[in-house]
Amino acid sequence: MSFYARAFILSIALYLSAASLGPALSHAGTPPPEEAVYEMINAISIDSLRKHIQVLEDAGGTRSRISFTRGKHNAAVYVKEVFDRMPGLSAVYYDTFYVAAAQSPFNNMPQVNVVATIEGSVYPDSYYVIGGHYDSIADRDDNWNNGANWQTMEAPGADDNATGVAAVLEMARVFSDPATGFRPDYTLVFIAFGVEERIPAAIRASNTNNNHVGSRHFAQNARANNDDIRGMISIDMIGYNNHHMYTSLVMHNNFMVNQSVQFGTLLYEANTDFDIGLIMNEPPFARGAYSDHDVFADAGYPSVLVIENAPPWQSNDYYTANPYYHKTTDTWEKVNMELVQKVTQLNLSTVAGFGGYIDTSVDDDPMLADQAAHRLTLIGNYPNPFNPHTNILFELSETSHLELSVYDMTGRRITTLLNESLPPGRHSVPFNAVDGGRNLPSGVYLYRLSGTFGTQSGKMLLIK
Repeated sequence: MSFYARAFILSIALYLSAASLGPALSHAGTPPPEEAVYEMINAISIDSLRKHIQVLEDAGGTRSRISFTRGKHNAAVYVKEVFDRMPGLSAVYYDTFYVAAAQSPFNNMPQVNVVATIEGSVYPDSYYVIGGHYDSIADRDDNWNNGANWQTMEAPGADDNATGVAAVLEMARVFSDPATGFRPDYTLVFIAFGVEERIPAAIRASNTNNNHVGSRHFAQNARANNDDIRGMISIDMIGYNNHHMYTSLVMHNNFMVNQSVQFGTLLYEANTDFDIGLIMNEPPFARGAYSDHDVFADAGYPSVLVIENAPPWQSNDYYTANPYYHKTTDTWEKVNMELVQKVTQLNLSTVAGFGGYIDTSVDDDPMLADQAAHRLTLIGNYPNPFNPHTNILFELSETSHLELSVYDMTGRRITTLLNESLPPGRHSVPFNAVDGGRNLPSGVYLYRLSGTFGTQSGKMLLIK
């Protein structure tokens, strides 16, 4: 039985078992073909993941993303800027909240979740949440001093949880990239949550509800608005393991646990069906409330935590307890980037199965789409791989205004090579990876040709 068949059967079971508890998981439409999912899996870039982790660790030179610090603000700005560069997102915004448990004046300082969406093509008002927290803490470090020096102490948080945020950003990039043609049936909501860790500004406050604040704000608002959240995935510290490609799934042990286990089973099955290559714990999985998944389960939504071990302060046959957890030594050099990539691929392949399709046409009318395809033909680039010169070739059957741009794997536009009207015939547009002050590193780059007769995209590989 295929992954998609199992996903459909699980969704029916969830619908029947959760009918009295609120929204349930279900599928609609035809999922994208497996070869298209494999293409998206292979598009997950280690280089992009590493860059996000390093930038978040540095946090604008502060090397701390503790709540209420400048570094946490810098991280939020960075995440939003990355989302803003993705051309296929429907919306990007700050979701503002306050931390009532914090001491004055911090209780009046606005905090934010950073939210990006891809609107569903069939059920835009129903959505899945894929999130990870971007704040950090160092409360297990010998120099923590009961939080007295929290405003100046480093808390780089590379594994916890720059890895999870990097995964969320990279999934959003691949899903939103017009070159993939992916169109989800349900809206996808990507969130970098604020204030997941316990905040030192509230250590002496009597209110103990001082962690998972950003996710609680979002989940409780969703429940108050009767939002139809079909499921939530929390991606939280996924990169520490030097010996095994291992990851764990965790469910909050509350009234939603059965629905959450069935939701988590989709992740477990995707690992095998899409050849991700991870070692994973088996259903019914572990139980725990130590990440943002718990507040969504408390709000009545199926949810699952993806984490390097359950919990990361303990060991098992495939994992040694993370010695850098919540310390100043949690830096990117300790992170197994191949593991981060595989866990990101696992989440992407699962989300792709929630319903959607690959749009390969420029119009719903097959005749018009066929005519457009004959009017504009993207041949590709030659040579490919290249260093540092290549030529992008295409043919036009009639005069058309065209734009040709090159992007890196984070979705950042590197250059626009062409923006003009061209006559019929074959055309060749040169691209130089070191021209105009550029000195691009080795890697995969995208080029997108768009005009009157639709949009076509290709990939090219720079090898130095």
